[in-house]
Amino acid sequence: MTSEVLPLLTVFPPSLLLERPEGEGQTHSLWQQGVSRFRSLLMPLLLSVASGGLASAQSPLAQAAAPAYPACAKSSDIDGKGTFELFGTNGWIFESHEFKANEALSSRTLSALTLMAKAFKARGSHLILVPVPTRAVRAADTVNLTQYPQLRFSAAQYATAWTTMIAQARSTGVYVVDLLPTILNFNPGVRGEEFFYPRDHHWTLSGTEAAARQVTAQIQAIAQAQGLELQETPGLLEIVQKGEFTGPLASHYTRACGTTTEPLKRFQASYTVQGDSLLGDVQPLIGIYGDSFGLTYPDNKYAEPDANFAVMLEATAQLPTINNSVSGSGKTATLAGYLALPEGREQLPPFVVVPFMGGIPNNTFDYGQVTAALIDCSAATRLARTEVASPSPRMLFAPPSTGPTLGKSLIHIHTNAPTNYIEVREGRYTDNSVLSFEIYRIAAPYYFGSRTDFYSLLADDKTVNSLMVQLDKQRPVSGYVETCKIPDTFR
Repeated sequence: MTSEVLPLLTVFPPSLLLERPEGEGQTHSLWQQGVSRFRSLLMPLLLSVASGGLASAQSPLAQAAAPAYPACAKSSDIDGKGTFELFGTNGWIFESHEFKANEALSSRTLSALTLMAKAFKARGSHLILVPVPTRAVRAADTVNLTQYPQLRFSAAQYATAWTTMIAQARSTGVYVVDLLPTILNFNPGVRGEEFFYPRDHHWTLSGTEAAARQVTAQIQAIAQAQGLELQETPGLLEIVQKGEFTGPLASHYTRACGTTTEPLKRFQASYTVQGDSLLGDVQPLIGIYGDSFGLTYPDNKYAEPDANFAVMLEATAQLPTINNSVSGSGKTATLAGYLALPEGREQLPPFVVVPFMGGIPNNTFDYGQVTAALIDCSAATRLARTEVASPSPRMLFAPPSTGPTLGKSLIHIHTNAPTNYIEVREGRYTDNSVLSFEIYRIAAPYYFGSRTDFYSLLADDKTVNSLMVQLDKQRPVSGYVETCKIPDTFR
């Protein structure tokens, strides 16, 4: 048994599937009634899939190979920064930045993830990270990597490092879905799609389908372990082919070399809850806070709530789902931005799913933003607060000296006028060490001027002596700055 995730056609009984001939306007529809009966048999299989080993058989990418697109002089530096394209059989195009090695997680990162997991638990939520490995782990199936020695990339070494990273992250109390075995063993299903597009780094609808099953397995495992009863919402899943697209890597190639590539099929999924069980007043049980991997691709419209990964996850889990993903946001910036909103914290779903491209980063500052927002300030934990009532070029924070703060603390900055970006400059702790950082909300057009609260963790066992806050483009700012002690329960 490999770790291939089965297509919908094999998961659900034929009596529940209505299918039209393949082609433009193709639809696959099914009423997901009585799926709980099948899930009781399916979930153990999915959990086995999620932890399965790597495939040893030849990948279907390497079978019946069609010739690669020809390179040209300009494809060796497509952006003027040294990024070059690699050309594989069957029309696969890669870019050199996809062949970066995976990093092990540092001790600081593990401590930050542990604290973040505790902060989610205190809010009654479960954080589920869904890192998506690079397409390069499949490149050896289509590309002769010996022609690119400058990459120094080994799929085997990447897989080993990835497995270590997953184990490290899971040791902190954070739930992590491991997609690597599924990707390495993936076989095209009824739609003929690979896990990734051959000329774009995003996952296909079939890729989102496989990922959704693994996330659902993780949610079901959490619910079973904690005795949670989840109210399912059966509905109608519809998958429609919506024309074709080129793919950005193919566009880069065409601009550089003048060679036209074959178009790629694109599909869109939609899920309609059966009957009147979801009327808009039902609180979501799953919240998705990802980057573009949480959205529909290639239709990554900023205000597009009907995204393939969210749809496939809601259809597979049959649980009310809300999608807050933002394209280009980075790994955890979407999550940090939403949690900075009071309503974002108070309405946090029980299951917080964060899909993103690449490995789990050693970015303790971003994890600190998430943790600080979750813990927040209160009258009981407040150490100092300075208010600036009238708009000024900057807000100055210089509380009376109280000596060093023992343990962990956080800073909360509130601006009376919405903004997109703040700078903390000229900051010093009481021991004269430097305090300086920037926080921004995701730079999607509908986010500009939308944020009034910013959080960050401070250095352990230190007290802020002074700092200055200014807005993007140095506009006048008013509001307040406060520092608060983190309760010992989070140690």
